[in-house]
Amino acid sequence: MTEKIKDVEKFELELLNLINSFLKSVGGKGPKQTEVRMMGDTIVYILRGILTKREKTLMLNAEGRKLVLDSRRSFMEMVKERRDREFEQFLGCKIVESYESWSLEDNTAIAVLLLDRALFKKI
Repeated sequence: MTEKIKDVEKFELELLNLINSFLKSVGGKGPKQTEVRMMGDTIVYILRGILTKREKTLMLNAEGRKLVLDSRRSFMEMVKERRDREFEQFLGCKIVESYESWSLEDNTAIAVLLLDRALFKKI
């Protein structure tokens, strides 16, 4: 990768578009807002506006909240291999660890990807 900040910003935008496109293709709905942060060999992305209308309705009681959380965990596990493959192809490196967490009450999610190398050299 290049060291120019302008190119890093373009890369972040392309990664943001990949994340949104992937989520929409596997889930039928993408987040309302996505932020991407890259730090050496780590990528963090934050998703806002993740819940569907159906999930928002289910969130009205404890049983529904558990159902939404369990279904999201199961779904992410089902698409993890595909996500890693598509993201690794785009990134040009391996994802060695990944973590996802949701704050359903806040309608947000966060993911952390640990890579096998840093994407950009420090300037």
